[in-house]
Amino acid sequence: MNPRKQKALQTKEKISKVALELFNTKGFNNVTVDEIIEKTSTSKGSFYNHFKSKHDIFAEKFKEIDDYYINELIPQMEGNMYSFDKLKKFIYMQMTYIEQNLGWDVVRTIYEQELNTERTSYFMNPDRPLYEILFNLCEEGIKKHELRQDLTPNEMVTVLVQAMRGILYDWSISKGNYSLACEQKKLFDVVIRGMMIT
Repeated sequence: MNPRKQKALQTKEKISKVALELFNTKGFNNVTVDEIIEKTSTSKGSFYNHFKSKHDIFAEKFKEIDDYYINELIPQMEGNMYSFDKLKKFIYMQMTYIEQNLGWDVVRTIYEQELNTERTSYFMNPDRPLYEILFNLCEEGIKKHELRQDLTPNEMVTVLVQAMRGILYDWSISKGNYSLACEQKKLFDVVIRGMMIT
């Protein structure tokens, strides 16, 4: 990466970090783009070069997580593991990443914005890598007769994603007073066991 691109990336990361801190402190609706610019000592042109709006800052966080799924998690899902073990490992690594790299306050703020009915929720975007990865793992499990045959891969994905949203919401309103990585294990052991052939 050349110095110019590196500096642009650093500026983008700085804007994102400061904006998320402001959202957490003051509330998303109480923070203006001008305030973000002032706190980061950047220009309006620089802000809009990286983000179309304040909402785009959250979209960037989701893209970071999706990149993590593709670049870090998928390579670890190969091999002779059972599909249900792959699901457990994927979800554990996902929740560990969210806990260590986002934190409960950022998750809370994201949820607040995703509940805005005037916008299309990124959570519901079917093109996210999250959905494709879960679908492929569930489909593999059904084909190998490791997961139930009376549910479609899409139905299984819906159950898994609803459980993910549930624990993330609970963790954020609990102000992160428990380990997300540890607590999710209890939940998803039960959920995934219910998807397995007994």
